Amino acid sequence: LLTLFFTACKTNKEQILFSSSRNGNSDIYVMDTDGKNQIALTQNKSEEWGPTWINENEISFLRQKEDSIFRIQLNLKTREESKLKHPTNCILDDKNILYSTLSQNQLYSCKANIFIFFPKNNKLKNITENLNGNARYPSWSNDGNSVIFTSNHLGTNEVFLYKLSTEKILQLTDSDSNNERGELSPNGKLLAFSSDSFEKANQDILIKNLDNGDIKNISKSSGMELIARFSNNGKKLYYGTNKDGNWEIYSYDLETEKQIRLTNNAEFDGDPRILKNK
Repeated sequence: LLTLFFTACKTNKEQILFSSSRNGNSDIYVMDTDGKNQIALTQNKSEEWGPTWINENEISFLRQKEDSIFRIQLNLKTREESKLKHPTNCILDDKNILYSTLSQNQLYSCKANIFIFFPKNNKLKNITENLNGNARYPSWSNDGNSVIFTSNHLGTNEVFLYKLSTEKILQLTDSDSNNERGELSPNGKLLAFSSDSFEKANQDILIKNLDNGDIKNISKSSGMELIARFSNNGKKLYYGTNKDGNWEIYSYDLETEKQIRLTNNAEFDGDPRILKNK
């Protein structure tokens, strides 16, 4: 299986990082986008979560040992691990740093704000410091020029976009519902996000056309859906849902509207991450 995985990486085949507790505690896994070749990248007694791509050869995740949480870097070719520093202003205990594929700028949430660290000039910027609320759930656009995040500074959770070039913030959703965890399509025209606008207190995955404002509910389940990630060609979404009684990862084809269950076991599988193309 490891040989298959490294071959897939070498040929730039899209891969999904995710967390799974199928072996009794939370480990880091990787799989093909059709759910095949599910490979455990960590297998020990420590709890590990928050996997993110640093580049095509390296990932990062969080690991807890007793009362301490560490950031770990894993080389996918050599399987060698090393420790990474937490941000200077925060010990990450929920979501990990997200790396921009193009620049390696680092994006993370900390103490109800969103931060970008620019390693080129060693600068740290709080992009939500002027918003009077809690900001969380950041994500990069594919080109690394924008950040999508959730904030409740207007009274309810809404999804916003921050442009690095202008430092301007644009509101992408606007309702009295719980709209959160946004992800921008590679072409920048679609927004996938989680919302209870169709059924209060029940989050679905919605897609909003940013050109005309049309909104489509792609999950329509009695369960909860919280996280959606676009494929690099923008034709599929990968998301987590507990509609089967426990958390599993599904794919959704935007053209055919077909949904496929990618993971299948009695324990948690979730937080899918796709390596964004350069």
